[in-house]
Amino acid sequence: MKKIVLVLSLLIVSLGGIQHAVAADGVITSGQLSAGFSSWGKKSLAGDWKIVEENGKHYIELANNFKATKGPDVEIFLSPKASSAVNGDNATDGSVFIKIISSFEGESRIEIPADVDLSKYKTLVFHCKEYSKLWGVSPL
Repeated sequence: MKKIVLVLSLLIVSLGGIQHAVAADGVITSGQLSAGFSSWGKKSLAGDWKIVEENGKHYIELANNFKATKGPDVEIFLSPKASSAVNGDNATDGSVFIKIISSFEGESRIEIPADVDLSKYKTLVFHCKEYSKLWGVSPL
């Protein structure tokens, strides 16, 4: 019985170490994208994302379940506004441009410019400039 307790104690300690290692892997924040609109029953945007830090650089990582309706210039921004306050008309006001997306489905990794202070932003924004349409958002 003492051996079982000892083994379980070691296992719990080991798992605690694993949890610490996972927490220290550089994930700063993560979330799920909310669509800005639906067209023909299809959401404009869906999927999971996270912001990670690696070797002093920050990246937005879109998960393999990421899907976006194709558009001519769907751009990623970080906005200082709360996600509930962002719309197609103000999505880029005070926001920092990150990149025009080129892949509308699946995993991708996008470097955030080094001079961007993440603490100043509240929302991840996908916006189509040509249509002035909000593709979707997620709170940071």
